[in-house]
Amino acid sequence: MHHAASRAPASGRLLSFTAALGMLCIGLPLSAQPSPAAPGQNHLKEKHAMTTSDISASQALQRTLELIRGSRSVADITPETMQGAFGVQVKKVDPQQFGYGQRLPGNWAFSIMRQEVEGAGRMDLNFDPLPGTKAALTDICDPDFAHFTAELESMGFARHSSHGEHNRWIYDAFERPGMRVEVYPEVARADNGDATGPACVKMVLVR
Repeated sequence: MHHAASRAPASGRLLSFTAALGMLCIGLPLSAQPSPAAPGQNHLKEKHAMTTSDISASQALQRTLELIRGSRSVADITPETMQGAFGVQVKKVDPQQFGYGQRLPGNWAFSIMRQEVEGAGRMDLNFDPLPGTKAALTDICDPDFAHFTAELESMGFARHSSHGEHNRWIYDAFERPGMRVEVYPEVARADNGDATGPACVKMVLVR
């Protein structure tokens, strides 16, 4: 079994994963008292019945797409719309910082966080191995990068790729009026550098 190390920007990953670790509460899902939905938000609030059960990596990805689909901008992502899309009770730190995190099978953890970064609203979805462990990408690769990003294009986002030094692929960006989504890939590779599976979604930033 081959494992992958993340190539996402260190600053954004550290901020989100630090928050996720604090929210995981030794592996238990977060809980908070539900708040009334704002006008016009019932379509997301009622999307999934509230549950105390953990959600899977696949559900985390699919429900992130639902949240993006139902939002015109990051300002539309509220505790109520996140709670409605994910079917879990989010933890609110303050009106601009809230989210949910839990452990996943296979030594993974995920977090979904809405926060203020450098004065601007941003939502982060992160998958990270639990500290001191190794985790197989196959456990978080349904839907894979291709299928996840195809859904964004179907919502009317224009797509372009971002590359770094030596033309290294960093992420694909998706833009439409009022919203930008960056999807960071991760690919498991053998010792010789060859890919051993499809690209998976490691992190999603919504600005």
